[in-house]
Amino acid sequence: MIKIAVLCAFLAFAAATEFSCISGASGPTQPVTAECPNTTVDADVKCYSPVATVANNTVAYGCGPCASDAAEGTCVDCDASSDNNCNEYAPPIFQWSCYNSSKLEECDPAELGDINCFGPTNATGITDTALLAGGCGTCATAGFTNDTLCATCAFDKCNNSAAALVPFLAPLLALLFWLQ
Repeated sequence: MIKIAVLCAFLAFAAATEFSCISGASGPTQPVTAECPNTTVDADVKCYSPVATVANNTVAYGCGPCASDAAEGTCVDCDASSDNNCNEYAPPIFQWSCYNSSKLEECDPAELGDINCFGPTNATGITDTALLAGGCGTCATAGFTNDTLCATCAFDKCNNSAAALVPFLAPLLALLFWLQ
């Protein structure tokens, strides 16, 4: 009888599945591989991760199925019984904006390192209206190669400056001078 009990315990232990998943918070640095707890239920041999869509930086990575309270379309799980680390890293994608002619312009969603706005520097004599307006992207992608006239910044709404008001101030100053 003891032999049968030991054999059953051994078989139960052997049936437990060991697997690993990418685990940790979503962000600009990649999460790490983690060993998942043994489970005897095949349905629990899953890994979860964020969906590669805009604002996917709110769902973490880990072992098991997606949390029941995860917002619809933000989390995906995969079968880890045959493929360790089946939840591949997806860089966070952010929605961001830049100023264009002093109005916010929504830019194409991008990864953290690709968020850029351009605008004029504080140099005097800038007459290019496209440069004075500013916008999404870098100076180089907008076609401006002179670093003394064009500046690139790398975060949301970073190109709002007094220089962006120059196109509106010039006619106002001319009108005020004419009214004297």
